[in-house]
Amino acid sequence: MPRTQGRTPAAAWQSRRVSEPTHRTADGRLVVVAAAVERAGRLLAARRTRPASVAGGWELPVGKVEPGEDPARALVRELREELAVDAEVVGSVPGPLAGDWPLDDTAVLRVMRVRIGRDEPAPAVAHDEVRWLAPDELGAVAWLAPDVAPAAAAAARLDTWVDFPSGATEGAGRVLRADPLPDGRVGVVVDRTPFHPLDHGWPDQPGDVGTLDGAAVLDCLTGAVDDLGALTVDAAIDVRRGDPSRTWVVVHVVAAADAPSPGDVVALRVDAQRRTELSLGHSGCHLAALALNESTARFWAKEPPRRDSRGFPFLDQLAIQVSRISARSSYDAYRAGRSLRKAGFDAAAFLEEREAVVAQAHGLLDAWVGLDAVSRVDVDGDPTLSARRRWVCDVPGGPALIPCGGTHVARTGRLGRVRLGLEPTDEGFEVRTTVG
Repeated sequence: MPRTQGRTPAAAWQSRRVSEPTHRTADGRLVVVAAAVERAGRLLAARRTRPASVAGGWELPVGKVEPGEDPARALVRELREELAVDAEVVGSVPGPLAGDWPLDDTAVLRVMRVRIGRDEPAPAVAHDEVRWLAPDELGAVAWLAPDVAPAAAAAARLDTWVDFPSGATEGAGRVLRADPLPDGRVGVVVDRTPFHPLDHGWPDQPGDVGTLDGAAVLDCLTGAVDDLGALTVDAAIDVRRGDPSRTWVVVHVVAAADAPSPGDVVALRVDAQRRTELSLGHSGCHLAALALNESTARFWAKEPPRRDSRGFPFLDQLAIQVSRISARSSYDAYRAGRSLRKAGFDAAAFLEEREAVVAQAHGLLDAWVGLDAVSRVDVDGDPTLSARRRWVCDVPGGPALIPCGGTHVARTGRLGRVRLGLEPTDEGFEVRTTVG
């Protein structure tokens, strides 16, 4: 939990008020705006330099609202002036006073969720240091008293930290919420987890199963939390993963009788054997896609709309409609219609020569497996569920790069033998890949 510098809320507010804000609530209280600045699962804290009574205390960056100024625009302006960053308000951190947080009898703090670009905040005169704090690091600084509760609430609105990209199958997390689901089970959200959830937008790899403090985790789904704290799960989510207006969380599905309480620290253990089987299927699927791209390159009559990271026409990404990963296997359905033909792909010739295509693909796959090449998931420094992850594999002509939110084996040699079956369909063609 955040620790406080020890001043009363009123004293802390009055001593740090540089000039009186003019925006007021319906009951006449002055409104001070504050930023819960989020980046890669961390919250920005700033250390005050003045007035002397609060110097050294840490806060969410604050600002005053000028006459006639919209509070959100005021916050963006203040962040530009005080920290030299361009900001976007993406939501709020609602408090107990009609959405605001108490400062004293005359003023409230209005906390807004903010995203900034890659530029690092540069403190001006009001602050001398800033820190990016993970949820479990809030207690590392002495917060000004009025900021303790808002900072804790803002940290609870950060996206879930996930460890599955590294291959982790065990961990521990603090329970943030346990919500009843429509089917009578309970969805448990923790601050950090090794569990991989089913993606609601591209549901290729199934969610992990395992245990939570010994109780069975029956499924694992993607969840989105709005500004009012409402949790939406899986197919009911109406925005893409990573939309900044939502907090993106991993939902561990347990029986109602097994639900923990918010605040509990729980042990999390993924079914490692099942994870391995799915990772084999997923890595095999991506290698098969790369082999398909290369072995069909000759069927393009003109420059393709997109090439893969190895320089071959990206047939897989241009035509894929459905992908499903299962234990040591995958199924992919492709559309080869008018748009693909207009792009220059000779689908008829490809399907007629599909046996030769498959033979060439198998040769490539055998070579890549024999290399025992490194395979990994790159998170680009962002440990959260909403990060843009990609699969990276050091095959010849690479590295191969494919956007991917799933799990993978560490080396291609683990795959053994990768084989694909390619058959025409009414819409185009389908590929079934097997591993081992």
